[in-house]
Amino acid sequence: MSLWRQVTRGWRVLRHRSDADRELAEEVAHFVEQSAQELQARGLSREAALREARAAVGSQSAVREQVRSVGWEETVRSFGSDVRYAFRMLGKARLFTAVAVLIIALGSGAVTTIYSAMNAIVLRPLPGTSETARLVNIERRDPTFAEGIQSSYDYLTWMRERTRTLDAIAVWSKVTFALSTGGEGVFVYGNIVSGNYFSTLGVRPALGRFFLPEEDAVPMGGPVVVLAHAFWQSRFGGDSSVVGRAVRVNGTPYTVIGVAPQEFHGVFTPLLVEAWVPLSMQEQLRPSRDREHAIWLWTFGRLRDGATVAQAKGELDELTATYIAEAREPKSRAKYGTIRLTAMTGLPADARGMAAGFIGLLLGAAMLVLMIASVNVASMLSARGLARQREMAVRAALGAGRGRLVRQLLTEIVTLFLLGALGGVVITTQATAAIERVTIPADVPMALEVSPDLRVLLFALGLSLVTGLVFGLAPAMRAVDGDLVSRLRDGSSGAGTRRGRLGRALIVGQLALSLVLLVAAGLFLRAMSHGTQVDRGFQAAGVQTALFNTEAWGYDAARGHAFYDALLERVRAIPGVTAVGLSDRLPLTFATSSDEIFITPPASPEERGATINLALADPAFFDAVGMPLVSGRAFAVSDDMAAPRVAVVNEVLARRHWPDGSALGRTFTMRGEVVTVVGIARNAKYSSLTEEVPAFAYFPVAQRWQPNLFLVVRGPASVGDGIRDAVAAFDPLAPPPVMTPLTDATSLALLPQRLAAIVTASLGGIGLLLATVGLYGMIAQSVGRRTRELGLRVALGAQRRDVVRLIVGEGMRLAGAGVLIGVILAMVATRLLASQLFGVSPLDGVTFVVMTLVLSLVALLASYLPARRVARADPMLALRTD
Repeated sequence: MSLWRQVTRGWRVLRHRSDADRELAEEVAHFVEQSAQELQARGLSREAALREARAAVGSQSAVREQVRSVGWEETVRSFGSDVRYAFRMLGKARLFTAVAVLIIALGSGAVTTIYSAMNAIVLRPLPGTSETARLVNIERRDPTFAEGIQSSYDYLTWMRERTRTLDAIAVWSKVTFALSTGGEGVFVYGNIVSGNYFSTLGVRPALGRFFLPEEDAVPMGGPVVVLAHAFWQSRFGGDSSVVGRAVRVNGTPYTVIGVAPQEFHGVFTPLLVEAWVPLSMQEQLRPSRDREHAIWLWTFGRLRDGATVAQAKGELDELTATYIAEAREPKSRAKYGTIRLTAMTGLPADARGMAAGFIGLLLGAAMLVLMIASVNVASMLSARGLARQREMAVRAALGAGRGRLVRQLLTEIVTLFLLGALGGVVITTQATAAIERVTIPADVPMALEVSPDLRVLLFALGLSLVTGLVFGLAPAMRAVDGDLVSRLRDGSSGAGTRRGRLGRALIVGQLALSLVLLVAAGLFLRAMSHGTQVDRGFQAAGVQTALFNTEAWGYDAARGHAFYDALLERVRAIPGVTAVGLSDRLPLTFATSSDEIFITPPASPEERGATINLALADPAFFDAVGMPLVSGRAFAVSDDMAAPRVAVVNEVLARRHWPDGSALGRTFTMRGEVVTVVGIARNAKYSSLTEEVPAFAYFPVAQRWQPNLFLVVRGPASVGDGIRDAVAAFDPLAPPPVMTPLTDATSLALLPQRLAAIVTASLGGIGLLLATVGLYGMIAQSVGRRTRELGLRVALGAQRRDVVRLIVGEGMRLAGAGVLIGVILAMVATRLLASQLFGVSPLDGVTFVVMTLVLSLVALLASYLPARRVARADPMLALRTD
């Protein structure tokens, strides 16, 4: 029979089962009749011929079953019957089904939630784009790939005009500006992008259009703006007539030309983006930047159809080498001649690697919870298998094969796990929504979008299918183990000893995995506590901060200076304020800036420059942030543009370059200017708590203009109202500032430890609860089986406390085995956490001891409760129990 005929025949049988059965019965009857006629022709009577023909064929029902079993449709029909039977059996045991689904949902939900975050941050292609496999990030790196730089506009145009392996190269950078529709302006976090930004990504507008080539062709040639979908909804109420509307950006008339699709959030997805403006408007939006040669642009491209990443990398390497050879940029960038191309997923490659490693640790912890949940359900299935011994024996006696019974049981178990997975997806939906509402203490707004998508749903179903098969196979095999028919006759449960060993092993496994989770949670809590006690070198308590960007308001340098002078004067007059300062960066917010200095005179002719970290500060900054000076002085008002260049250095820089005496009065050169050291500040933590204190120097704001500055105020929290009044008094159209306590801003330094502690503590709590329920259930089941024995012991003179000791001892032996295995596993697993455990050993003894005691006490309680119940029972009733 041809394949097509087999398919069509099978489909017809599935759709018209009764007709197919009737036709098959008629075919079999016809075959018997023909055989009988042939026998009659040989001389047999009609009755004898029919009898012999029927005997030759055998059971017609068996023949029909044999014929049906040949087609593929029988496999489908049988599977459908198994599924319907599985739902029927699970429906009969509603309490068992509900408890098992809940347990699986907890484990599956934990894993799926973490995976959903990893999918959104690390794995998922850029939402809203098309043909994402052809999109690549383009980075200039040094030969070791350890360091890299961004691109200049000149480099962009050079590469774009010469590439043959890329259809397009586009750039973007962050920009902030004030947008108003006639009244008070709002502070907008946006991207300034090349004109081909949207077309390179393959994004289609939800409303209006994107940039035209002529709008990015010449400087100041495109005063247009594209709104993000969420910003359009919140600021313009989703009004479709917004396209074509005139707005003012930093005081300049712009036109809204379109709205991006809802799912598109820019190419760096964790950053909040509210609008896009063309690169041609750089002169008005970021006038402090050199358009042609400053390196401030992130670059990406789209591979030409058929071109490979290797081909594109080879070509861009050659083009970059030529670009460097033609000396189109400073020599200091010459070492960044190697190109790294990576897939675009919403995070740069470096950040993607760190995020993947951190989330991978959390995913591993969540997998432990799923394993505990699966082991718990396997214990329940094993116990249920005992109750279904008679059912299996009856079905075996009626002719069901062992394989058929195992398949039916596995269908039930997998159905149970899939229902649990659906419950896990519901938990994931709620958990990811809660994650998206969390405010991240960063100086740039973050907008996490980690809700599950189809990929997450398939992951959850696939994971549950695998765990269902892995953890359900053993209970299914044991349910049909041994001689089922004999078991039906004698009523024995069979293999009870082996089942008891299996149950105890599963409980020990759950307790061991729970201890691993508890130890991990304890280590992260210790790391977080340790981090809060580190000497940071400044006093964050009682300090309020606010970020201002006068360039984003359209101010030039003169007006920016005037604004900050007026702001400082008004804030100093606010009651309760003891110090007010300015700086271009806050400590412990992962923000860094570095440059190269040359000590003058050099110690030797061969001495090379040294790299230092740096920040800008005004005269009162050190008092405002509570960072004392060891010697010398802070900046003075007289340290302005007309005065000699000065700096305040930290102790590390002073000791490193002038170890033979005081650094005060010593000089170095930076960017061609001679700088004199006038003060030495105490060492502090500048970027992160885990850093080794780097060589650090502060330079006066008055000598190096920077429009983007933090106001740092030591005073009461209510000072915010006074600051907002001061801003409004200077410029009524300026966006009101957002006040942030310095303690909140610096809490970013411990965000990974805090996040890991919350997640692992939650997972550890779930794991401990599941393991406790499992231990309680096993002890209670054991007590139920031994009721008669325990009653006899009491009747013969045993004290009730002896019964309690006997039962609790059984539970504590299991707990002891679980603790022993758990400690060994934890000693191995926690080494993977070492990079996240700030100042805490992964083998921290206090954590191991405390968590072991917690697990032991909970296990003691889970064993004591059923022991106390049976010890209080009447021994005569127990003896009468069969």
